[in-house]
Amino acid sequence: MKTIVIADDFTGANDTGVQLAKKGARTEVMLFAGQQPSRRADVLVINTESRALSPSDAAKAVTQALAGWKQQDLLIYKKIDSTFRGNVGVEIEAALHASGKGLALIAAAIPGAGRTTLNGECLVHQVPLAQTEFASDPRTPINSSRIKTILQQQSGLPVTEVALPAVRSGELAALLRQYQHQAPAMIVVDALTEQDLSVIAEAALSLAETPLLVGAAGLAAALPASACITTHLALPVLVLAGSMSEATRRQVALAISQQRAQVVEIDVAQLLKDESPVVSELVQQATSLLAAGQHTILRTSRSEADRHQIDRLCQHMQLSRAALGERLSQRLGKLTLAIIESTRIGGLFLTGGDIAIAVAKALGAEGYRIQQEVAPCIPCGALINSEIDDLPVITKAGGFGTESALCDALSFIEEMYSDH
Repeated sequence: MKTIVIADDFTGANDTGVQLAKKGARTEVMLFAGQQPSRRADVLVINTESRALSPSDAAKAVTQALAGWKQQDLLIYKKIDSTFRGNVGVEIEAALHASGKGLALIAAAIPGAGRTTLNGECLVHQVPLAQTEFASDPRTPINSSRIKTILQQQSGLPVTEVALPAVRSGELAALLRQYQHQAPAMIVVDALTEQDLSVIAEAALSLAETPLLVGAAGLAAALPASACITTHLALPVLVLAGSMSEATRRQVALAISQQRAQVVEIDVAQLLKDESPVVSELVQQATSLLAAGQHTILRTSRSEADRHQIDRLCQHMQLSRAALGERLSQRLGKLTLAIIESTRIGGLFLTGGDIAIAVAKALGAEGYRIQQEVAPCIPCGALINSEIDDLPVITKAGGFGTESALCDALSFIEEMYSDH
């Protein structure tokens, strides 16, 4: 996660979010504060739906939206209406307190849409805001064109205006550093063009402590891609080789011999007899390897002899092969979930139909979204609404694939990360 945007209505959340998405940022809009973004999100946009709320409720909504993010190194963007409707001053003040920022840098211009700021006034196609139809908005009317006046009607924080010559002087960053000593404060900045907004964004991002950025779609569009795109690490793949087929054993053996992955051996008998201690040890082994960036294979079968062990286990545990297979699949599913909850992975490779469905259920998936084909009859997709969101998941029937199928799948996921 790189950036959080707090918007006061849904369409505003989207029109600002799309400016960041156009730069290549993985941008996700949440409809309420309690939702969580996917693990691969670059930008989280939270709609507080607070424009028409009472001032106190609006402040609470913003505070709640930023709860839990204060200590993280994130760019915070408070999206406001470009014509300053709603609880703008209240929400900016709440965002400052909730984020721990000292300075709110306010640049609401959208030059392409005729919204500009000059001499501290909001203009709509060069007409002062108070003389436009927005002044008589039925839900959130406006009674002034001067942004400072609107803000001071809602907040007791000091408001400073930065005129256009200062923006274009080349000294804006130095000026903002001076204002940071006066924090908390709001700084209203003039802007007539996209270039002005780019200068403002560059100055803000050059500061040691980035201010709370406040604006509409215009300022968001002026942000560089580096401000909102997370560097995607080539995270390791977790492989669950649950099939006892000869094809799967050969595929795993090749990946190990070529040092493409490390292996964690699973004692099936122990896992079936005494789940908890065995799972804890396996989780520790797997997470250590994954944390070190190693693709990691959970292997249940090393040789043809393992098939005979299953018959002995069925007799010993007085279970049919189907019942024993179901119990094993469920425990492997729980093991996979425990590993994923303990470390970050870049994707899953699941071989064996019973194992794949057990893992999907353990991760709470509601379905499988097929997206691409790694090799004939080996799809890559995502487990819908699961614990791993939209991370790549490759599934393979036990007996399918050439000897290099697993190595090819690991390369396939690695290339997906390199493309980002």
